[in-house]
Amino acid sequence: MRIYLLEVKRVLKSRRSIVLLLIALVMSAVMAWLPVMFEDINQYDENGNKVAELNGLDAIAYKKSLRFAGNGEVTPEKLKEALTIYQSAVQPYGEDSIYSGDFPTGIYMEKVFPVEALLGRLPEAFSDPKTGQGTSLMEISSDKLDGFYEQTVQHLKEIMQMEQKEHPSAQEQALQKYTEVKTPFQFYPGYSRDAFDYIVLFIFLLVILCTAAATPTFSNEYQTGSDSILRCTKHGRSRLATVKIMAALTIFVVAFIICISLHLLISNLAFGTECMKTSMQMLFSVISLPAFNLGQLQIVLAIGGLLSLLATISFTLFLSAKFKDSISVILIAIVMCLLPIFTYSAGANWLTFILPSGGIGMQNSLLYQLTGFAYLHIGQVSVWSPYVIMTAAIIEIPVFLSLAVRTYCKHQVA
Repeated sequence: MRIYLLEVKRVLKSRRSIVLLLIALVMSAVMAWLPVMFEDINQYDENGNKVAELNGLDAIAYKKSLRFAGNGEVTPEKLKEALTIYQSAVQPYGEDSIYSGDFPTGIYMEKVFPVEALLGRLPEAFSDPKTGQGTSLMEISSDKLDGFYEQTVQHLKEIMQMEQKEHPSAQEQALQKYTEVKTPFQFYPGYSRDAFDYIVLFIFLLVILCTAAATPTFSNEYQTGSDSILRCTKHGRSRLATVKIMAALTIFVVAFIICISLHLLISNLAFGTECMKTSMQMLFSVISLPAFNLGQLQIVLAIGGLLSLLATISFTLFLSAKFKDSISVILIAIVMCLLPIFTYSAGANWLTFILPSGGIGMQNSLLYQLTGFAYLHIGQVSVWSPYVIMTAAIIEIPVFLSLAVRTYCKHQVA
C-alpha cells in the first residue's frame, strides 16, 4: 500500500498528468454548456411581432413553458388531441408553408410549436412499410392513434425485415427486447438530442486524454534508465508492475468519474432534471430497443465509456511495457482510439466492436448502437452490437493488464 500511494503521488505530480487532467476537467464543463448556448428561440406577441430573441437558459425555459401541456404519459388520447390541433392549424396554409417561412408566426407559436415535439415520432411510426419514408402529419388519421403502440411494434417488424432480412434470429431478438419497453411512453420536453452527441464526443476526447497521460507509465522509465535500478529492489518485477498499473487505473477511473459526473450535472441542471424521465423513444427512434429513460441512458453511456476507457488504458499500458520509446506508444495508442471510426465506415463491424475503443467515436459509439439495429452474425447466431462492445471491453481489460505485467517482467529479465 505504501508503494501504491507513492506511485499515485508520483503520477499526480507529473506535469503531463496535471495538464491533461486539468484540460479534461475544464472540457467537461465547457462541452456540457455548449448545447445550452446553442439553444435559441424568438419570442412573439399576440400579433406575431417579434418581441425578443432568447438564448441559452432563457430559450430553454421559454420552450418548456410553451410545451408544458405535453408533460407526462404519451397516451393515445393526448396524441389525438395534439394531432387535431396541429392539423386544424396547418390545413389552411399547407404543411410546406411551415418550412418555407410563409406560415403565420403567431399561429405557429400558439398552435403548432407546443405540439410539434409531442407529435415528432408519429411520422416514423406510420412510415411507408416498403420504403421506410416518414408519413406527413397531415396524412395521419387521428383514428389510427388508438393503436399507436401496436403500430410501433408493427413498424419494428417492418424495419427488421428490411435490415435483417436474412437473419430471422435477429428479428426475433429485436421484437423480444422491444417488449421490455414500458408503455405509454413518458415525455418531458426540453432536453436536446445534441446534448447526447456532446456526451459521446466528450467521452471520446476524455479517453484520448487519459490514454496520452498513461503512455509513459513504463516506457518513460526505460528511456531514463531508472527501470534498471527499480528492477533490483525488493518489490521489483511483478509486484512493482502491478502497483504501477493499479495506480494508473485508480487515477484515470477517478478522473473519468469526476469529469463525466460534472458534465452530466451541468447538462441536466441546465435542461431540467425532470427531462430525465423522458422515454428515449421520444427523443431518438420510436422503436429504439432499450427500455431506458434519458437518465438511465446517460448512466449506461457513462458505464460503457468507463469500460472503453479501462480497455483502452489497459492496452496502452501493455504497449508502454513493450516499447522503450514513449512517442511510439502514444502514436499507436491514439491510432487505436481512432481506428474504430474508420473500420466502421469500411463496414468491418466485427473488428470495430471488439477493439478496446470500439464503444467510443462517432457512428460506431455506444449511443448510436443502442438507438440502432446493428446485429453481428456468426452462422445462425445473431448478437446485438452493444452486447459485443461491452463484453469485448470486459474481457480485454484483464487480458491486456496481464500482458502488461508479463511483458514488464520479461523486460526486466532481459
